[in-house]
Amino acid sequence: MIIDVSVNGIQRHLKSRNGDRLVDVLKKELGLSSLTADCLQGRCGKCLIFMDGRIVHSCLIPAFKARGSSIVTFEGIAKKPEVMDIEKAFQLTQTQPCSFCHTAKIMTIFDLLSRVPLPNEDDIVEALDMVPCPCSDPIGLIQAVKLAAELRNKRKFNREA
Repeated sequence: MIIDVSVNGIQRHLKSRNGDRLVDVLKKELGLSSLTADCLQGRCGKCLIFMDGRIVHSCLIPAFKARGSSIVTFEGIAKKPEVMDIEKAFQLTQTQPCSFCHTAKIMTIFDLLSRVPLPNEDDIVEALDMVPCPCSDPIGLIQAVKLAAELRNKRKFNREA
């Protein structure tokens, strides 16, 4: 079956077989290196995408359910200034997620800051619960997210960072 979707702003016609998961089709058909079907249970975050504006685990979605959807992967947001704010906050707080969860944590933080410009600790902990990798100090991650929010708001309102 052919599934028509928009992926990172480009209309695509993806080949899918019955029973295929969305993560596998995106990886196979488009070669998106940020996606991995690792845990296959929606726990690790290696398959996170934005589907119609909501962050979801693509390993839990049958490919046919994506028909007509707008999908954004890490590759679609990687060069955005908001992601640069997150990366800068990681550097300044010396909080560097491991290579296993790096993109997943950026996706969750990007999503959180899109919805909640000034998140509190509870908001941050709840968002980061989507990526349970223990590589980073939780306090450092909270500080990094708060700093990313600050950097984003300063940039947004043309104030010095």
